[in-house]
Amino acid sequence: ISNHAIETKVQTRFSYQTNDLATAIKRRLLEYETVLRGGAGIFNASSGVSRDEWRKYVHDLRLQQNFPGIQGMGFALMMPAMEVDRHIAQVRAEGFPDYTIRPPGVRDPTSSIIYLEPFDWRNQRAFGYDMFSEPVRRAAMIKAMETGELVISERVTLVQETAQDVQPGFLMYIPVYRKDMPTTTPDERRAAIQGFVYASFRAKDLMHGILSATQQEIGIEFAIYDGAPSPDTLLFNTISHVQPEILIPAAPDDYLIT
Repeated sequence: ISNHAIETKVQTRFSYQTNDLATAIKRRLLEYETVLRGGAGIFNASSGVSRDEWRKYVHDLRLQQNFPGIQGMGFALMMPAMEVDRHIAQVRAEGFPDYTIRPPGVRDPTSSIIYLEPFDWRNQRAFGYDMFSEPVRRAAMIKAMETGELVISERVTLVQETAQDVQPGFLMYIPVYRKDMPTTTPDERRAAIQGFVYASFRAKDLMHGILSATQQEIGIEFAIYDGAPSPDTLLFNTISHVQPEILIPAAPDDYLIT
């Protein structure tokens, strides 16, 4: 067999493996999108979703068994600054006497994570966090709010992280609008925004879940970046020394496998 034939065979096998990996990632993210749209549907079909109703919905999804890799699924409320004090008092009256919105300061508008399941010790670190106060999250939330579509953020460090096993992460957002207001244009959607159904992901946990679910072992080493390859955009890596040479579109479209 000629060297050219061997190289062609190797390249063909490599292409199949990378395509299979990209397809597995796209399929898993589409599953998460479907789950988030279901959560948004609950808000759209109801006059109000209680904390217990949200907990039951997420519990019945059995996230860890059916959707491994998802850190949590929640709802972030949007409000004008003048409503913040009333909102804090209301949540404290629900049985959370220490609840407040973080970081401190006056911001208009303000967001707050009010529902997040499973409500374990790690996710409780995000309870009350104003995602709209952070530039990367805010950019994704604004895009989702103005377009009415699901948006995936750039790489972030989740507020759920501790000092140990820190992982890069990202978030998915779907906007929820007030039902009595028009949402035809971006300006109308900004005015009508009620909040966001969202999910948070730890990238390593997500990829381990995807890889463990594949029917056959991925026989290649690879790295996944959020955009152009660099240490600041690296999401997941199985290569001890990353030397990016071949880039293949993955999901979402601006994530790269190398």
